[in-house]
Amino acid sequence: MARDGGHGAEEDERFDNFIPWIFAEADEGWREKRKRNPKRMGERSQAAFLLKAQSLGFGLALPWGDSEKFDFVVWAGRGGRLLRVQVKATGRLNRGGYDVQPVYSTRGEGKKRYTEREIDVLAAHVVLQGREGMDVWYLLPVGAIARVKSLRFFPELKGRNPRWEGYREAWEWLEETCK
Repeated sequence: MARDGGHGAEEDERFDNFIPWIFAEADEGWREKRKRNPKRMGERSQAAFLLKAQSLGFGLALPWGDSEKFDFVVWAGRGGRLLRVQVKATGRLNRGGYDVQPVYSTRGEGKKRYTEREIDVLAAHVVLQGREGMDVWYLLPVGAIARVKSLRFFPELKGRNPRWEGYREAWEWLEETCK
């Protein structure tokens, strides 16, 4: 750039070999496909957990890399207990409920359930279908899901399956457990 902030003649010469613009064309619905990508949805849910927990006064730390079984370390005050939290996301409505698998994949061993040696809390983030910006959190102690391969939440049909409803928006429980 020229010293006055404009494009001088010498800069134009340096970029003669470059195409001045590039046209990119995406198929219809590319944004929707990107939203449905499970990895991206998980990333958005981790960001949502960070925002929600921080806004409620929790301390948070992230493990370095992605080799641990948990996404966050959470605490609720000085000298309190540190909890390992794994965030799982769902936004797909299936037979009136939202499914979350409390498992992780391993090489050669398939899917394995989380244990108390790996995490303390599973934070299931349910993004309600057709209701943009509406979500529900289920904060489950790993002991409650130890023998379960799949969880189904019914946040819009409270009487359908109350098994997990006691963990819905259980931020107070999380705070007490950290103390």
